[in-house]
Amino acid sequence: MDTRAYVSGGENRITAMEDQSENRPVIPLPNPGEGGPVADLYPTVPGTGGGQTGNGIVGTIITVFPRPIIPCYFCNITQYGVVRFLNASAGYNTFLIYINDQLVVPSLNNGEISQYGRVSAGIQTVTVAGENGYVYIQKQITVPMNGAITVAIINTDSGLDLLTITDTSCNGGTSGCIRACNLSNTNRNLNIVLNNGMVTFNNVRYKEVTNFRYLSPGYYSADIYDTMSQTGSPLVSVNFSVTSGVAYTMYVFNWNQSKDAIRTLVVEDRRN
Repeated sequence: MDTRAYVSGGENRITAMEDQSENRPVIPLPNPGEGGPVADLYPTVPGTGGGQTGNGIVGTIITVFPRPIIPCYFCNITQYGVVRFLNASAGYNTFLIYINDQLVVPSLNNGEISQYGRVSAGIQTVTVAGENGYVYIQKQITVPMNGAITVAIINTDSGLDLLTITDTSCNGGTSGCIRACNLSNTNRNLNIVLNNGMVTFNNVRYKEVTNFRYLSPGYYSADIYDTMSQTGSPLVSVNFSVTSGVAYTMYVFNWNQSKDAIRTLVVEDRRN
């Protein structure tokens, strides 16, 4: 299978996968300064931003081609799903992501999303750690059989949390489709307006994932507004293109912990 990842305005940074399962660290992870071995098993796709608009950063379009990861993590050969990770948190250094006791993402910064990887269906333990081995959060997720999920690392009022987002395809025929996801804990109600009102996602709440809306192929602009704002200026704007038969998710999250310091990431998913 041909596996590529393209970053708008950036460089293709996908690297070869190596099987280094003999270097699996032990979880719980050690205290800071006592980190164990790591392995480059699950390369990430960087989310590079354009210029700044208002208080935010112009969004980035990422094309993600799912691929099989061999060996499959804890896989029953007929019962697995695919999982990827999005770092939508602000105010933290680079994360390392573990599933159970195995490192799967060796480096994940704010605005970066990993490739999909095969993981055995059922309950799995995800650990988010720093490069020094410090464990920020450890939480169980449920991997759906024959399904796909994005696990987003998000800011909350009390620290970090993991939000599991079900990735579904759309059957738009000659159309494409897009949905929106608000992961900004400083802007908990957003209006997202495409092409001056052609399509609008109203009052998208914090941690909400909207339904898909169908779009004709072509170029689009999106303006993101704080629903509670008294001004008519968007917090951030983004331009992107839509291809027929392709599903897109527009993630909105913070690039720092200041009010209105938000960015967007438009991710294109092709599952064939």
